Amino acid sequence: MKMLTDLRKKIAHNSEIIDDKISSYFADRLGVTDLETINALGTDGDFNFHQKVNLFIELLPLTKIDRAKFKVFLQITNELILNDDIFGFDNGNFEFNNYHPFLINTYSVDMEKHSLKEKLTFAVHRLIDDVVVLIPHYIAKPKIYYNKNVGIKLPE
Repeated sequence: MKMLTDLRKKIAHNSEIIDDKISSYFADRLGVTDLETINALGTDGDFNFHQKVNLFIELLPLTKIDRAKFKVFLQITNELILNDDIFGFDNGNFEFNNYHPFLINTYSVDMEKHSLKEKLTFAVHRLIDDVVVLIPHYIAKPKIYYNKNVGIKLPE
């Protein structure tokens, strides 16, 4: 139980960090100085965390695997809000969510002797760390494209 409590705290804390980084990116791109302006851009004046992350992954040229990491992270945060047990363990029975294979295959392949719950917890910790690192990576080093029809090269 402590393992899941610690994971919940890490997800909540890092969601705030991710929200701040993405909001700062949007504020910089739009030329505004306060994040409240960014937060007011959504429907009914509420640009929520999930909308920001979805827009971020649509605007920036992420690799397929990095895009999948963001989407799985969003699924996990959604489940965290809706359920007490984000892995679907209920009275000892395991409900297999559609992102579990991705987590196991990407992050905990070498953890053969551990329980499924330990593998998933480890994988989610690594996923969170990856997502936090990916945001500044994609913000700092945007891909440069050349459109031969227009002849414009995006600024470096």
